[in-house]
Amino acid sequence: MITVAVPGKLYIVGEYAVLEPGSAAVLVGIDRYVRVRLTPVSSVDPVVRTIITNRAPGRCIEFISRGVCFEPVSARTAGAVGLSHVLAALAIVDRYAAESGHEPVGFTLEIDSQLDDSATGRKYGLGSSGAVTVAVVRAVARAYELPLDPDTETKLALLSVFSVDPHCSGGDVAASAHGGWVYYRTPDRAALTAALARPDTELGALIRQPWRYLTVRSLPPPRELSLEVGWVGRPADSSALVAAMKRAVRHHGSAYREFVTASDQCVEQFATACRSGDDRAAELALSTAGRLLRELAAVSRTAIESPELCRLRSLAEELGAAAKSSGAGGGDCGIALIDPARAPALRQRWRAAGVEPLNLRVPERKESSR
Repeated sequence: MITVAVPGKLYIVGEYAVLEPGSAAVLVGIDRYVRVRLTPVSSVDPVVRTIITNRAPGRCIEFISRGVCFEPVSARTAGAVGLSHVLAALAIVDRYAAESGHEPVGFTLEIDSQLDDSATGRKYGLGSSGAVTVAVVRAVARAYELPLDPDTETKLALLSVFSVDPHCSGGDVAASAHGGWVYYRTPDRAALTAALARPDTELGALIRQPWRYLTVRSLPPPRELSLEVGWVGRPADSSALVAAMKRAVRHHGSAYREFVTASDQCVEQFATACRSGDDRAAELALSTAGRLLRELAAVSRTAIESPELCRLRSLAEELGAAAKSSGAGGGDCGIALIDPARAPALRQRWRAAGVEPLNLRVPERKESSR
């Protein structure tokens, strides 16, 4: 039996701009996990794979001559548990293993996610798609006995998510794969997806070559600041917000380009502040990132900072903290960097205003990677 646990993520700075190749963001891997347990199953033809989640069961059968097909138990299963990402991760690892002469392996894959509240159905926006992709890649690679270094694992997971959504940034994959505080720069997705689609592409060679723009590096956290996270009680539809932003960009291209440039500068300032231990500069960069998002929202007429997130931010700023929305906005979570001595007061104020403080921490990170 193979067991892996992969953390969820939160965006700190760089949202929306990181969708552009070459642009950057800072994220953290948090201590809520997607856990995958893989049990090998002996089978010859066809190779049988069963996928069980903490939401709904399903069965995945691989016919060697036909590729992967999924038979959901109910019509809503596939969408409910993000099985498109699971199947994409399986396909990528199978392809990578086949190039090394490995025969397909059968198994039962049990997926248990702590990133959403399974009892209430509440969605927190902690990056379940990226985390489950990394978890499946890691577990299935171990089933094949493929030694994956962190760079290879990250690249396989990125190719998986890009094959499902070629417009996503991949930042959640980087945070989940590496953990801790992570600086991430988005690769040239169009070139990668085009290469992946070519039948003559050797996946191993694609993994080994440098990817334009891609950067994944560990950062030290702010020295004497506490990262506090509040959930505003309403889930966000990140895909809809990103789609609305893309439509708006077509009419406000100049303003959007200015936003991307300013956001990248802000991300670099935040990363430099973390490396140098300058907490004040980190707070200033975080506040600036929030202001840039609000300005972008005003130009594009998209609801990045909802009234609830505005209240979350205002309450934190009243206590001298730096605060902003996290991720696509519109709901889900907001974050604050605050003096640890004032954190209990902030949580109390948030609760009184209907904001749920989430007891999230950033576990120890892996070694840094390029």
